[in-house]
Amino acid sequence: MKALVMNKANEAHLEERESPVPGPGEVLVRMGAMGICGSDLHIYEGDHPIAKFPHIPGHEASGEVVKTGQGVEDIKPGQHVVIEPVIECGKCYSCRIGVPHNCVDLRFRGVSSSGGAQEFLVMPRNKVYPVPNEWSHEKAALAEPLGIGFESAKVAGLIPGDTVAIFGAGPIGLAVLLAVKKGNHRALVFDVLEPCLQRASALGADEVVNLRNADALKSINDFTNGEGANVIFECAGKASNFPIALEGISICGRIVVVGLLFDSIPLVPFALIRKRIGLLGTRNSNMIPEAIELLKERPEIPEHFISHRLPMHEAQKGFQLLQQRSEDICKIMLLWE
Repeated sequence: MKALVMNKANEAHLEERESPVPGPGEVLVRMGAMGICGSDLHIYEGDHPIAKFPHIPGHEASGEVVKTGQGVEDIKPGQHVVIEPVIECGKCYSCRIGVPHNCVDLRFRGVSSSGGAQEFLVMPRNKVYPVPNEWSHEKAALAEPLGIGFESAKVAGLIPGDTVAIFGAGPIGLAVLLAVKKGNHRALVFDVLEPCLQRASALGADEVVNLRNADALKSINDFTNGEGANVIFECAGKASNFPIALEGISICGRIVVVGLLFDSIPLVPFALIRKRIGLLGTRNSNMIPEAIELLKERPEIPEHFISHRLPMHEAQKGFQLLQQRSEDICKIMLLWE
């Protein structure tokens, strides 16, 4: 079979690999689509803290079951599925308290282990979720990033009536927006790119603001009648957003760090004490079922997320497009032909 392999920074090419065979309790999936995530770009550029070369990426992935291992009887070949990339130990503290996607010994397909950018992938049966066969593979692959939105909203502990501000309207910021709006919260979205803000408006943002020509703190205060946002999600991975968030958050508000951020941020603890702010991190998700239901409820989501479709042999072009940060890019899907 063919697999997309990164052997060094800024290089991704198809190579031949041995096809896997499903064991007991496993299924063999012929992969159909893989979404390129911001974390995949960090891997491609060689600065991801976990993934090591050589590496097969792909955690936003979907396909079709082609074979089942011994003991698997509740899913049949031909069924379209989306994979859940998280494989946990089931024993550590996070697993014991119901947060297996933060397992201390986490095996994460596409990051700490080989992912879905290969023609065939073996997965545990409980890590593949059926989707309607009439869905395109690229639509199904959106379930993983949409699950991140649900997880982020869950971590925030949203309360009915909470107002929300979201920094960043890329795919993850939009996923957070969708989760927030499912809970009927008013949401203000910031970005520096007009096409991103247009997508946010189309998906239900109550107000959008371009940070290139507006005062973010004033926008938050105007949006919340001076109270401050009850929850702020940082989805852009920009350290410069944190001073604004600390000032723009309400008393007893929560700031949730969603975007990958590797810069150090000066922080005086009194800023947290003064307003009783909760500063929270979120990582991964086990909420793909909720994301699948959202895709059923809102069939327009793919048209607002997927901006580019490329065959897998043009994966290098996909990563280069992301590096250019063109305004028309949202989610790039790599497809097996």
